[in-house]
Order: sequence, then structure tokens, then C-alpha cells
Amino acid sequence: MVAVLLTLAAVFGLSVVAGATGAGAAGFVISATLLGFGLAPFVGDSLQRLLPCSVWGRFSLSAGVSRRLGVDRFNAFLTRVGWNRQVVAMRGSGAGESGVAGDRRNPRHMQAAAAGHAWALVVHIVAAVWAAVAGGWVAAAVLLLVGVVGHLYPVLLQVRVLTLLREATTGGRRTT
Repeated sequence: MVAVLLTLAAVFGLSVVAGATGAGAAGFVISATLLGFGLAPFVGDSLQRLLPCSVWGRFSLSAGVSRRLGVDRFNAFLTRVGWNRQVVAMRGSGAGESGVAGDRRNPRHMQAAAAGHAWALVVHIVAAVWAAVAGGWVAAAVLLLVGVVGHLYPVLLQVRVLTLLREATTGGRRTT
């Protein structure tokens, strides 16, 4: 329900900005980017709860494909700038508590992050198409670039981590 409400709010917000500045303007690009990054954690958690567990067993990303797509380099960059350390600290913020919140290797965190980033990628793609239809080709290109780097690569990274966790717990067998 949260995902639907936030999606409607994002569409309404982008409609207001597009009406005021135009879909090809910098304000539209900034608004779409802020909405994507700002709402993704909330939408991701909501979507993760809605998706059946069996869905996550169907996604996998091998080491070879990950390397060819540059996901390993993206992960190395995130480690170098300290982002991965921050994410681990956020996931472990409830480490003293009992339950899933304190388990840093709980796949629920990665699933929620992947779902949120996938939602934000869709927001960026829709906004890019909207900007292109309005004649804002530069805005469309910027939105697609931000969507790919800021959301597609994190989705691929989360799927790779989920694949590694599944391989570690099942001995490499796929469970579907």
C-alpha cells in the first residue's frame, strides 16, 4: 500500500513540476532524481513485503556476468568511497536486538534495496520518456544516466549479493 501511495505522490509531484517548468527543464530532472532516491527506501521495503519469497529465488547473477557488466567495479568504487561501510552500519543498527533487524546478512535488507532501486529505475525511465516526448533530449539523457548508475547498478549488485548468500547457504543449489 505504501508503494502505491508513494508512486501516486511521485507522479503527482512530477506532474506539478512538469506543468510549472516543463518536462525538459533542469527542475524536472532534479525532482525526478530526488523522488527516486528519496522514496526508494520506503517503496522498497513495502514492495519487498508484497513479493513472494519464491520471486527472489529466481533472480541470480553469476560472477562472470557480474564482472562483464562492471558490477564488481561498481562495488569496489562504493567500498572505496565508504558507502558500503555506511550501508552495513545501517543494516546492523539493531544488532543488539533480537530478530531480523540486527542480522546484517539477512536477505530481506538486500531484497528491499533491490526492489526500491528497481522502482526508482522505473521512475527514471518514465521521467526520461516524458522529457523526451516534451523535446528535452538532454534531460532524458541525464535521467537515463542517473537511472542506470544510481539504480540499475545497485539492483544488479543486490542480486549478485543475494546470489552469493543463496550459494553460501544452499551449497550452490538454486531453490525455487
